[in-house]
Amino acid sequence: MTYDEPVARVAILDVDGTMHPRSIGLALLDEMGRRGLGRADAIAAVMTAVAQLRAGSIDFPTMVARSTAAYAAALAGAEQAALAALARETWQTLRGELFAFVRPLIARLMEAGVAPYIVSSSPHEIVALLAADLGVTDCDGSRFAARDGRYTGDCHSMPGALGGKLTLLRQFAAARGASLSRSLALGNGPGDIEVLAAVGRPLVFEAGPPLSAIARTNNWPQVDRINVLDHVALALSA
Repeated sequence: MTYDEPVARVAILDVDGTMHPRSIGLALLDEMGRRGLGRADAIAAVMTAVAQLRAGSIDFPTMVARSTAAYAAALAGAEQAALAALARETWQTLRGELFAFVRPLIARLMEAGVAPYIVSSSPHEIVALLAADLGVTDCDGSRFAARDGRYTGDCHSMPGALGGKLTLLRQFAAARGASLSRSLALGNGPGDIEVLAAVGRPLVFEAGPPLSAIARTNNWPQVDRINVLDHVALALSA
């Protein structure tokens, strides 16, 4: 995360399933498995936790806890430089899959003086590449501990954990002097609920039944890849 000059509004933007149709963190993990980088059993454990969530056999907080621990274990002993190189290679494939609205969205926010803040549970190593590609200075992803250039198997920060994104948003908005009541949030999953509730301009993107029901209860606009820019324009004009 970095901070620049003060702004009146910020926009916190989710990545996986919102700006990009896939989880960029899981795509990176899949490439780790293909290249023999990291522990195969821990990589499989991450995928199992995600599959269990999708099957409804575990809840979101349990999935976050299990997948975070397994992702950290998968990285244990791996060189930071090797993961950084693989992230760069993987992002070159993923960048062409960004939803078409993403680049115009970033441009529109910047033109309106709104500071975009990209936050994802995917590893910071690949989230930072996405942000840089879009010309966005401020971003955060999961941060895994390292010592002497190698990952230790611990996780410092997981935005998808309870309170994770909300804490980051509050810190970012406070540092920029921005009002949350005038700020925007764009997200599609359970990990975004707290930030959607915290801002004055929440936008729920192509959400599944649980979040969609919450959105209806709270009168949060539900948007899709076709009309999201129109809703952003409305939010910016309010």
